[in-house]
Amino acid sequence: MSTVTNAGALIRQVLVRLTLSLLFISHAAHSASSDFDLLLTTALTHDRTALQQHLADGNSLDLHDARGRSLVLRVTMKNDMKALQLLIELGADVDYFNPALAAGVIDQTAFLYAGAKGVNPALQLLIDAGARADIYNYYGGTALIPAAEKGHIATVKLLLEKSQVDINHVNNLGWTALMEAVLLSDGGPQHQQIIALLLAHGADPNITDLDGISALQHAQNKGYRKIVELLQQQQQH
Repeated sequence: MSTVTNAGALIRQVLVRLTLSLLFISHAAHSASSDFDLLLTTALTHDRTALQQHLADGNSLDLHDARGRSLVLRVTMKNDMKALQLLIELGADVDYFNPALAAGVIDQTAFLYAGAKGVNPALQLLIDAGARADIYNYYGGTALIPAAEKGHIATVKLLLEKSQVDINHVNNLGWTALMEAVLLSDGGPQHQQIIALLLAHGADPNITDLDGISALQHAQNKGYRKIVELLQQQQQH
């Protein structure tokens, strides 16, 4: 009986400790979330003094929300250029995110988000701040690939002329920016301009997808006559 009693007491102790640990973790997560939300509100109200005091107290601006997204990304998502500029001026890491939590986020950094959404004022600020172009999104792609696919002409031009983005990077689907501009477009004037820009800046039309099909073959299959002409002209040079 004594052995059973001792075993029962030990189990109760373990359960109590486990419960306390879970409560501590929950409290810590809630506290971290509250800290982030407060700092985000401070940034969005452009309270430089409060942010400076936060830093003076030995704290960082490089916090993340429950999905691993940084302050820099969240203010970019709000299209708040004043807040973004303020965070940059105060030394926030423009490339920061938590990869363990952001695994399901398509655009984990502000640079990726701004490129994909065509938020050019933010993109210019981030480029000027030295944002990395070699951090890849959920699909293993650069900011240029969705920008080309979505028809953001000015964004594509900005990325090609001002950033270090790899024009021929191949994402996890086996597509380059040029390939996506053919495959996932309607072949209209916007994408024709984008394809012309990509080709002029060195996009390789000979890179094939995972099935060995080139951008030219896809354009021919889709009946995109103007794009076929652009690609054929490039191959003749």
